[in-house]
Amino acid sequence: MKVAIWGSYNYGNYGDDIMAVQFAKYLKSLDVKPIVYRLDKQLAKRYQIQTTDSLDELLTDAEFCIIGGGGFLVENFSAPFEEDFRCLHKVSTETNCPVYPISIGGEGLTEKDRLSHWRREFFQGDNCQSCTVRLESDKALINKFGKNVFYYPDVLLCVSEFWQTPALYQNNSSNIINVGINIPNTLQCKWLAFQLGIIASIRRDIVFHFIKTYLPSSSINSELLPKQQSNNIKSHVYTDPQSTLEFLATLDLVVSYKLHLGLTALALGVPFYSLGGSGKAKAFLNSIDADFAVWTPGEKRFKVAAFLSNPQNIMQGKNKFNFTIIDKLTKNSRGHLEFLSQLVNNVRSSCS
Repeated sequence: MKVAIWGSYNYGNYGDDIMAVQFAKYLKSLDVKPIVYRLDKQLAKRYQIQTTDSLDELLTDAEFCIIGGGGFLVENFSAPFEEDFRCLHKVSTETNCPVYPISIGGEGLTEKDRLSHWRREFFQGDNCQSCTVRLESDKALINKFGKNVFYYPDVLLCVSEFWQTPALYQNNSSNIINVGINIPNTLQCKWLAFQLGIIASIRRDIVFHFIKTYLPSSSINSELLPKQQSNNIKSHVYTDPQSTLEFLATLDLVVSYKLHLGLTALALGVPFYSLGGSGKAKAFLNSIDADFAVWTPGEKRFKVAAFLSNPQNIMQGKNKFNFTIIDKLTKNSRGHLEFLSQLVNNVRSSCS
């Protein structure tokens, strides 16, 4: 049985890639042959996953296609993403391939929010089937298009089920505090990086690891990395979901403007603070009663540096999160996979 996985996998982004590979891993465990749209060739080879740059090849003869996660319910959408949805709508109609969006999300807005033209055409079209969303507030938007929709927490909360990582909820037995920093290459963030450099030169017990979440081969170069590294200023460049997950598990805190870098860290027991992040990140942190972990862009100048200069603040970060809620959401996040499993079972039943 062939099942297609469609998403924004052509940018070499950690959050998208780990979603694609995790869905493919799960489908393979169901004895299904997944094929992923535009996955990086090296990652496809490493995880023995078929990939294609052709939508026709992706959808032809596929029993169905899933949209494997993504922020496809946000209001603002760039032209390349809009064109992707136009093509998906066109080719899925031509090949008569049903499409099930799974673990997609928005920014916790309402059914009154407007999606761009081709997303509306796709979601209200005949080929778009039932959906699962990762924020309960997104249900109303999908219902507006006349589709069945089910809410489960973000599917990447269950990363430890699919990836080999160090022991969860580890205690830092050394005197060195490791902080992951993922920020855009803007003037304000450069000032923050300068402040962190001063802190690192004074406090030898804090190491700041600047994180790039795009593959080295990616054309996107929007994240800040240090020009020079030292014992207390280091960098981590994403090359593979496995190695980045292993790296995240060694940290004491992650500060990021990206949702899925922080979310997967939190799933490994590492506290996540959003710095000037998107509405997606804010909505997720709000869903786990962690509004305290949302820093606005204006706080980059002084508040963040002051917080990170105090080891006690960093080490107490985990205690502020309610891991009872997070554990419950992690368990419930398997609902996306159970929904996918039922789709596979339905196909097999119809063929028997």
